[in-house]
Amino acid sequence: MGKTSTRPGFSNWLTAVSLLLLVAGCSSLERNGQVLFATDFSGTDDLASTWHWEGRGRIGLDHGRLALQEENGDGLVLWLRQDVPADMRLQFDLSFSNNRGIGVFFVAAKGTNGEDILTGGRDGKYNLYTKGRINCYGISLHRYFPDGRHNPGSNIRKNSGFHRGSHAEPDPVPEANRTYRIKMEKRGNRLRLWVDGNLVHDWIDDGTHGKPLADGKIGFRIRGDRSCIMYLDNIVVSSL
Repeated sequence: MGKTSTRPGFSNWLTAVSLLLLVAGCSSLERNGQVLFATDFSGTDDLASTWHWEGRGRIGLDHGRLALQEENGDGLVLWLRQDVPADMRLQFDLSFSNNRGIGVFFVAAKGTNGEDILTGGRDGKYNLYTKGRINCYGISLHRYFPDGRHNPGSNIRKNSGFHRGSHAEPDPVPEANRTYRIKMEKRGNRLRLWVDGNLVHDWIDDGTHGKPLADGKIGFRIRGDRSCIMYLDNIVVSSL
């Protein structure tokens, strides 16, 4: 479980014993084209019952947003505990405090033998999610090295195996301290990604690296210099 500590600029740091998160509407609803999960971090709920995290870092609230800050260079991963169906839409607001990190989000995540991934004992290191015992699609955004060098573009990769399915340039989320609206739709073997309403990826998984992935978990990962904070807000998961 991630290590937490007090740091100026954050509020309500979450510990393993007492974890409070401002959440609105965190319940499962009807799955026929309906919202399955939604939060704008404006209520109260027990984080541990909604999210599972891996790696060392800090998770807290900063001006009504969820803030993720990794600690040791390995990365911090936050998983929604709720399973998400194969045909789904994920929307969220995304921003970064500086250009010294990278954000990745995962969809359709399951163990390589179909098992639930939340019992894997991982510690945030990227190769455990890309070449380990997880099958998932990973989408990278805001691709900066910890020293600030830019690795422009955005990728969709299919794991396990780190197979690149789609690459788009320029970087659709290049600026720090700016909020971007992300929308991703997965319908059958087709994945599409929009940033601020602009289509960035439109990729069909043709099965070259194994059959297309179906249902599973969604997750978010931050890695970089410990000064880089990734902010999430207005998360909505819907069925299609």
